[in-house]
Amino acid sequence: MADIALASKSDISTVSRTLRKAEDQVRTEKGRAIWRIAAEMGYRPNLTAASLRTNSSRLITVFVPRLRDEVLALMHEGIDQVLAAAGYQSIVVPTGDDPAEQVAKLEMAIQRGVDGILIGDARSDSDFMDNVRRLGLPFFLFNRPLDGYASVTSGDYQGGMLAAGHLAQMCPGPVAVYGGMPYAQNLARRVQGFRDGFEAAGRTLPPNLVLDGGLYAEDGAMAAHQLMQQLEPPFGLFAVNDTAAIGALGEFYRAGLRAGRDVFVVGFNDISLAGAIPVGLTTIRSSMAEVGSRAAEALLGRISGENPGSRTVPVDLMIRESTQN
Repeated sequence: MADIALASKSDISTVSRTLRKAEDQVRTEKGRAIWRIAAEMGYRPNLTAASLRTNSSRLITVFVPRLRDEVLALMHEGIDQVLAAAGYQSIVVPTGDDPAEQVAKLEMAIQRGVDGILIGDARSDSDFMDNVRRLGLPFFLFNRPLDGYASVTSGDYQGGMLAAGHLAQMCPGPVAVYGGMPYAQNLARRVQGFRDGFEAAGRTLPPNLVLDGGLYAEDGAMAAHQLMQQLEPPFGLFAVNDTAAIGALGEFYRAGLRAGRDVFVVGFNDISLAGAIPVGLTTIRSSMAEVGSRAAEALLGRISGENPGSRTVPVDLMIRESTQN
């Protein structure tokens, strides 16, 4: 700063005040000259020193269960856009849905001195969130809700109801549900919404036709293989995410089953691949980026001393070839 002050014929305090602002926020000719000289000299702000001075790192940690997921990637795009506009940066940490890894990554966030945490991997079978609450650090949940905590999520229950109504109408045979992981309350709400919607349509969902597992394509393929051993066509499947639904759809195709006649498949989220595969996937469309942006706004509200509540982003049914001839 002394070198910049000398070159710009300014005092150090003026240089310091100018460089605390973003370059595009400087309005005076003197300020623009200081920034021009700073750039020529290769000046970079020391964010660690700045955080000590302001007691704010302008960093947010975003917990996600995995990075191999378009849904979470789109949610993070929404998060990052809102945070960047407010002058924050995000650090994404995948935890693999491992409670021990969650604790380790939480410790890392504390050591980094982050200003807040966005949690997209809450589990109903873990006390991790109790640890987060005791810290007193601003946090907010997204993607997965958890009883007792505010969150921003898709309309999971509503989406399950929509899927149930559609399959009850289109599929004349039994219908199964691939419910994913029981500890993820967003998925559990989708299953419950489907169960309630199916019963409202006068149909029943037998307990042995509710399957658990992971959310990857190979998990959906394994579920499809299991169902083909249990059921005779025609039958239906509601999978609580698109990737598993697409994996199941592929396995049905390899077995010679025709979508919309022998098997009826509905997914959830409407990822980009859902409408691009040869047999388009009927699915529940959710605005994943909006889930992320709303969650980021809620966390910034918490940091500012506000107390935002939970919010649900509406969903729609997208009908494609997987449930119709």
